[in-house]
Amino acid sequence: MMGERIREARKSAKLTLQDVADRLGVTVSAVSQWEQNRTSIDLSRAMKLAHALNVSLQWLIEGDGPMDQQPISRDQKFYAPVVTRVTGGDWSEVITPQSVPEDAKYIELSSKPQGFALVLELTGESMLPEFAPDDLIIIDTGLEPLPGDYVVAVTEGDMEGTFKKYRPRGLDEDGHPIIELTPLNPDYPTLTINSKNPGRIVGTMIEHRRYRRRRQ
Repeated sequence: MMGERIREARKSAKLTLQDVADRLGVTVSAVSQWEQNRTSIDLSRAMKLAHALNVSLQWLIEGDGPMDQQPISRDQKFYAPVVTRVTGGDWSEVITPQSVPEDAKYIELSSKPQGFALVLELTGESMLPEFAPDDLIIIDTGLEPLPGDYVVAVTEGDMEGTFKKYRPRGLDEDGHPIIELTPLNPDYPTLTINSKNPGRIVGTMIEHRRYRRRRQ
C-alpha cells in the first residue's frame, strides 16, 4: 500500500517524520497517518512528497515502475508526459490519480526540471492574449514560484486546478500566506488563496509551447 511505500522511501532517504513534515509544511502526525494508511493524500501533495523523497510519483502512488525514477531521460535528454488539461479560467482536473499510461505522449524539455514535470493543455480564455486554448504549458512541481511567475494552483482537499499569474500578498490575520492568482484577461476575476479559501501551488511554469494550427 501507499503508506508502506512512503515509509520505505523516507527511510531509504534517511529522513525522519519531522524532516518530511517540514519539507511539505504539514504536521508530523499527518505524515505518520499517511504511512499507516489512516488518511489519504491528495495528488498535488503526493507530487511534492515524491519530490521530497526523491522517488517516482508513479511508484509512490501505484507501486509500478522504478522507485527512483525521475523525469524520463533518454540520451541525457529529459521528457515529461502530457497528462491532462487545465483551465485558464474555471477550475478543472489537473491530473488523474492513475499512473501515467505506457502509451502516453511525451514532450522533450529544454532542461532538467527540479521536480516532477507535467505537460498540461490549456482550456479557457482567462490567460489571453498570451496563453490560448490548446497551448501547452510545462510545469515543474519542484520549483518554488517567484512573484510574477505563472503557476498551476489547486484548492484544498480536491484535485482541481487553474493556471494563473502568481502574486503573493503577505499574511492574513491568521498568519497564513495570501496568494492572488491573477488572470491576464481583464474579463475574468482574480482568485485568492488564504486561510478562508485554502489551496496550494502545484507547480511553476517553466515552458510554454504553441503550435501553428492549420485552418480547416
